[in-house]
Amino acid sequence: MRSKFTVLFTLAVFVLASFSVTASAWEKGHMKISPMFEFEEKWDSNVFYDSSDEKSDMISVFTPGIKSEFGFGANGKHKLRADYKVDLGAFAEYNDQNYANHDMFGELYLDFNDYNLRINDRFEITSDRAGTEFENRNLRKVNTLNSIVGMNFNKFSADIGYEHYFVEYHSDLLQSLDRYENAVWATGYVDIPNTEKTKGLLEFEYRNIEYKNTGGRNADAYSILAGIKNQITAKITGIAKAGFKVKDYRNSTANDFSSAIAHIDLLYDLNDRTDVLFSYHREAYESTDPNNNYYTGDHFLGNISYRFGGKFIARLDGMFYHNAYPNVTAGENKKRKDIEW
Repeated sequence: MRSKFTVLFTLAVFVLASFSVTASAWEKGHMKISPMFEFEEKWDSNVFYDSSDEKSDMISVFTPGIKSEFGFGANGKHKLRADYKVDLGAFAEYNDQNYANHDMFGELYLDFNDYNLRINDRFEITSDRAGTEFENRNLRKVNTLNSIVGMNFNKFSADIGYEHYFVEYHSDLLQSLDRYENAVWATGYVDIPNTEKTKGLLEFEYRNIEYKNTGGRNADAYSILAGIKNQITAKITGIAKAGFKVKDYRNSTANDFSSAIAHIDLLYDLNDRTDVLFSYHREAYESTDPNNNYYTGDHFLGNISYRFGGKFIARLDGMFYHNAYPNVTAGENKKRKDIEW
């Protein structure tokens, strides 16, 4: 785990080639099955996330998968979906870093016109380090279950949801980091006058965080956010919301979190072939650092997609993460900051 460096690493991953193909779907009635395949050729400037003596390598990532959908009810308006994909990473030189990340997703969607119910579950077996605090690959199981009830009342609508999240590590040395999270939230939407599709929103969330094997990090979190959704401008759609969050660690003497947060996810329809995605998330993320229960992350993500026609798509991805820690790390004389890009 990263615990010794104030500015730990700079990671550069350049995507030299990237394409995805979705094969022609097999369809019968309301049943559809679509095989898919993605390939990326990347160069990583810092394979081992070191602060010095960085090692670089070429990585080939093969991603086969399959998507399926079954519609039932009147005109197939209710949906049952199941997807699976696996990222197979092959390093040209450091092949002991080769990996396989499995991603399974299932969803049930019931549409009752003014009311709907969406239940989905994502299960991952992964050792991915990007967006984590690990400098080594650590195998873990991650499961995220969501249940959302949607309601529509003319110019007002609302979503009420429940989320159950857990992460369990394969290594016995990391079992103190195994945790469960349970969250309930409610979001209300109202049509903004003089706009066709823009909605204002107000959201409340309560989240309980429980560590299975250590009680010092257990926490309660409360947040309130306001923002807009759907058609932001003529060419930009998405959601933008900002607010305030309090994270109270019940049995810890380390700092609690109390600060502004924001979540922005936007799609810019540049032209018929090109889309630009942008996201910014400022949040309090759970930390694996012994002296810090959390870190404040400002995370920027973006990609440009170009459709060649047929089933071929090229995509360029970029990311920049800045993580700031509230307490001084053991062995250091100032607070830790990490930069990933």
